[in-house]
Order: sequence, then C-alpha cells, then structure tokens
Amino acid sequence: MLKGIYNKKQILFFSTLVVILFSIGFLSGRGVSKDFGDRNKPCLSNLEFINPNPGCELFEQKLSQMSALQKRLDLEIEAYLSSGRAERISAFARDLSSLRYVGVNDADTFFMASLLKVPLAIAYFRLSEITPDILDQKVKYSRGSDDYSIQSIVSPEKLVNGNEYTIRDLIFRSLAYSDNAAAEILSENFVSFDYLQKILQALGLQLRSGNITENLVTARSYASVFRTLYNSSFLNRELSNEMLDILSKSIFSDGARKNIPKDVVVAHKFGERSLVDEQTGRTVTKQLHDCGIVYAKDGMEPYTFCIMTEGQDFDDLRSIIAKISLTIYEEITK
Repeated sequence: MLKGIYNKKQILFFSTLVVILFSIGFLSGRGVSKDFGDRNKPCLSNLEFINPNPGCELFEQKLSQMSALQKRLDLEIEAYLSSGRAERISAFARDLSSLRYVGVNDADTFFMASLLKVPLAIAYFRLSEITPDILDQKVKYSRGSDDYSIQSIVSPEKLVNGNEYTIRDLIFRSLAYSDNAAAEILSENFVSFDYLQKILQALGLQLRSGNITENLVTARSYASVFRTLYNSSFLNRELSNEMLDILSKSIFSDGARKNIPKDVVVAHKFGERSLVDEQTGRTVTKQLHDCGIVYAKDGMEPYTFCIMTEGQDFDDLRSIIAKISLTIYEEITK
C-alpha cells in the first residue's frame, strides 16, 4: 500500500487524470514533449539515450541502403523458413535519421509475452509525471518461487520473499532482467487494468480480449514504441532517457545483441512464450522476440528494430534473431 499521503483513491484519481491528459494531449498530437524548445537551437543534449531534439531529425535519403537491406532480409528469412528452423519470422527496422524503414511479414501478429513489461513500465513512468514520489514507494514481495518457474531465461537476482522493493527497482528488474515476479508486483499495484489498456491503445499496440497477458502485437507496432521513447513523445525527456538506459542493461545477450559490436549501445527487450496444448500439456510451439534501438556509430545513426519468431527450438530462434540483427546492422551502417 502507498504510505503517507497516498492511498488507493488518490492513485485512482491520478491514474484517471493521466488518462484524460494523454487522451486530449498525446492522441491529438499536442501533448507530446514538454521541452521541444527553439527548433533553431543546436541538436545537443546531455541525455545520451534519447533524440537530442525531436525537431532536429535529418531526412537524408537512404534509399539504396534500405533497398539493399530489404533484399537481404527477404532472402535470408525465406531461407530460414525453408530450412524448418523457424515456422514464422517477422522483422522490421527503421532508420531514425531518415525515417526510412523496411519490413518482412511485419504485420503478422505474435503474442506480446514479456514485451508487455515495456508498456507496463511506461504506465508507471507516465503516472510519475503527476505523482513523482510513486517510484520511491515500497512494496513487499510475499509470493513464491513459482513466479520464476516458466522463464527459460531466469533473472540473475531473484526477489526475496518478505523483502520490500521500490517501484523504481521493480521496474529495473522487470526490464533489464525480464523478472516475472517484479512485473507481477507492478501489475498488482497502482496501475489498474483499465489504465494499462489506455496506455497500450495510446502506444498503438493491439489488444486481445480480456486477458491482458495474451495481447497480440506486430513487429512494426512494437518497434514504434521505441521510436516514441527515443523522441520522448510520450514520456518527458528525462523519463524516456531513464527507461532506455535501463533497457540498455538487458541481460539477454544471445539474440539481437549477440553479433553487434560490443562498443555499440543497444537498448532492447526480449519476450518468450511457449504455447501449450491444454489437453495434452505438450508444448506445441515457441515464440521468441527481441526489439529495441541500436545506437550505431556512437549514436549518430540510431535505428529501431523488432524481430519476432516462432518455432520448435529456442536455440534456433535465438540464432536466427542474432543473424537477422547483424544483417540490419551491416546494411544500415554501411
């Protein structure tokens, strides 16, 4: 429970107020960033993870590069599918300087799975713009080890039963470690189901009926969330930067991050999902996704990407994601 002046009624009021604000602001295109400033100012900033100034995007032509990338992705993805190593593959990439983009099967839908943790964190950061102290509130963990039972990529630092954790710490764990227990606590405190739905709708993410954990999403729509964070067009610049900073510390290094040079910053989030036959209990298929921003050439040529896969073996899917990610990096940075 919130301490001091905070109580559930006040949080409900603030949540409702936030929904109203971004309904009339963000959705109308007027309530995006608080500090656009003078568009004639130099594009300089001490916030390394976000666009120095959303008004300073460069629109140079990269048609030949992106055309070459499209051809490579078409051929490579067709080969992976023909080999049987994956049953479905979707890929999308957008150069954030020219805004040119490419995609293969990028309108196909997949389960959002752990990718839901990003909009959940955005919901908290959005709420903190009105109630800043909420990120420092503490919540006791009083669940069990079952919270970690379905993860194949396990958090390196599990929550301890009976300990208290701040909301900010739980957000870090849910994003950097993809900690299911931390995300579960976040979903049960302060951010209501309806409020999270509004966040998802505002971000342009597709919803599936009642069960919030079973949202469907496309590679293109999810990549746009990272573009929104980069341009700080939903959260303010400081919070957008903080969130991308956390995502740059992701422990998942066997996917999109694997073949990218180690000195290149990658802010990303992975998601995994095993689809089980309810009658037999047998795993029918698996899904693995990895999406984010690559800050290529010291952040001077950043691009968003989202790669979604489905198949029978997580190792195959990880390998495919890593290779597709390298292809995108090679062509965009030529």
